[in-house]
Amino acid sequence: MSTPSLTPSPPRARPNRFLSILATGLVASSLLCASPVPAQQVVFDPRNHIENALQAARQLESLANEAKSLAANPYSHLLGSSQSLQDMAELARTARGLATSAEGLERQFQTLFPDDLSGSDALRLLEQGRARTTNARRTAEDLARTAAELERLGSARGRRLSGALQASETSAGQTAAIQSTNQMLAVLAEDLAALRTIMLAQSRLLAETAARDATDRASGDEARRQRWGRAAPTPAAPTFNPLSHAQ
Repeated sequence: MSTPSLTPSPPRARPNRFLSILATGLVASSLLCASPVPAQQVVFDPRNHIENALQAARQLESLANEAKSLAANPYSHLLGSSQSLQDMAELARTARGLATSAEGLERQFQTLFPDDLSGSDALRLLEQGRARTTNARRTAEDLARTAAELERLGSARGRRLSGALQASETSAGQTAAIQSTNQMLAVLAEDLAALRTIMLAQSRLLAETAARDATDRASGDEARRQRWGRAAPTPAAPTFNPLSHAQ
């Protein structure tokens, strides 16, 4: 009769231990998948990606349409407007009468329109008066030259405005219409610049006239003071007797 062994059989215990470890790993894996860490999760949204691609395509299509509109309306007078504005600025730089800068005005007023004329002799007052007359003539010439030049530039502005209006009528697309409007605004800007230029020239002439009149009056007063302001000398007694034959 055989005696049963009290020691458990090793082959039966090993499969149970393996299954326990496997089950524990599956549970842990399921827990990790169920609650992932937000900071480490990378999310790819296909729908958002497709919408962004469609939006970029629409923007490219809009740019292409604007380019076609510009090509359909090639009219532009940018070079003509720029040259006109440069010519207007050149009028101020080439002024020969009253200066157009603050520094130049200060020097001219000190020379031609001094505040204190006392002590100047008659010859000096006469020379200053002649210099003021010459400067006044040049200032008036600057105004006349400015008016003539602006008249010449005005005819070219008329042609540019007519071209802009025609381009606006035949424009195709919103961008072309905006461009034509900008061309007309450029012509209006030239008109404003021309008005400003002629007003500045007129202001210089008015300022020169007022300063010259005031200085001429002061110069005349000084000349009269020097001529008649001196004390009259006492006449000397005669060296002969005017009553010698009166007896």
